[in-house]
Amino acid sequence: ARWARVCYRNGTGELWLSERGAGGCVRVASSFSDFRCLCAAGGFLYAIAKSPSRLDAVLRIDPETGHACVVAGGEEALPGCRISLPRAFRVPLGHNEAQPPQGFYYSPITRSASAPPLILIAHGGPTSAAYPVFNPQVQYWCQQGFAVAEVNYRGSSGFGRNFRLSLAGRWGKIDVQDMARAADHLVVSGLANGQQVFIQGRSSGGYTALMALVGSSRYTAGASIYGVTDPLQLRRMTHRFESGYLDWLLGEPERYFQRWVARTPSLQATAISTPVIFFQGGQDRVVVPEQTREMIGAMKQLGQTPELLWFESEGHGFLQQKNQVRMLEGLHGFYKKHSLKPVNPQKT
Repeated sequence: ARWARVCYRNGTGELWLSERGAGGCVRVASSFSDFRCLCAAGGFLYAIAKSPSRLDAVLRIDPETGHACVVAGGEEALPGCRISLPRAFRVPLGHNEAQPPQGFYYSPITRSASAPPLILIAHGGPTSAAYPVFNPQVQYWCQQGFAVAEVNYRGSSGFGRNFRLSLAGRWGKIDVQDMARAADHLVVSGLANGQQVFIQGRSSGGYTALMALVGSSRYTAGASIYGVTDPLQLRRMTHRFESGYLDWLLGEPERYFQRWVARTPSLQATAISTPVIFFQGGQDRVVVPEQTREMIGAMKQLGQTPELLWFESEGHGFLQQKNQVRMLEGLHGFYKKHSLKPVNPQKT
């Protein structure tokens, strides 16, 4: 029997094939950095392959020779435009830590003598991961003069079982710590301006971004893109599998109620002083609109001025092109407005 598998090394996907009779294995299609939907048909292997600079491609791989050819897609992503390629980084190893958080840094297209403003992105899941693949929205920020860092905090997939399981009971804590560690590392390395660090995320990544703002003045501004603001409400309204997942992330609420309270952004609104913008779909059945409304209401009662962009026809994820454009333009305007207001970073 022979096998084909995808494994991840430092966040990058690799496709490996076993060799006939040799007992070894060989890596194929090494110009691609992630592979999905791997399957066999008609004596060939097929996969959807991703790369940092090209559109998604359908690959056909000959298992006998390892030769891979593109049968669909794979076009140059932005013809005639410079692409910011991902640069892998690791934060310094922490105390009693076997493996540190990792991420991918994208420098701005237009370089200047000074360190650039930085956008930290927390991926969703939360036990998903960030991969070094072409993302048009990341490239948008690089074209606008921002650096971007997608962070694989502890709990991310693809770095081993122990790394992923380290998030158990500690969601809203170690992910927040690791985002801050990544920011500190990039600032110290001269890759980011410590006075202009923004944090954002979608869904559970929005939750991480909001929790990162609780009790901290480290960040210049933050953005929650259909982010979770009330995990307990999400647990009550979601399906059975997801509710069990939340218990794994935070512990059973009956036993760890105070933990849930401490890690519920809408209940910690008094501790957020950083400017925040929210993006919400009116048809979202995962993070229901009431979550965002309640969070914004709590902040306004305290005299804060959160901003909101509402997309009535969108669900959990904005699919319409006009709304994606509106979201990016709104977020860009928000960041530019606050980029000239320096803060005094502090440890969290």
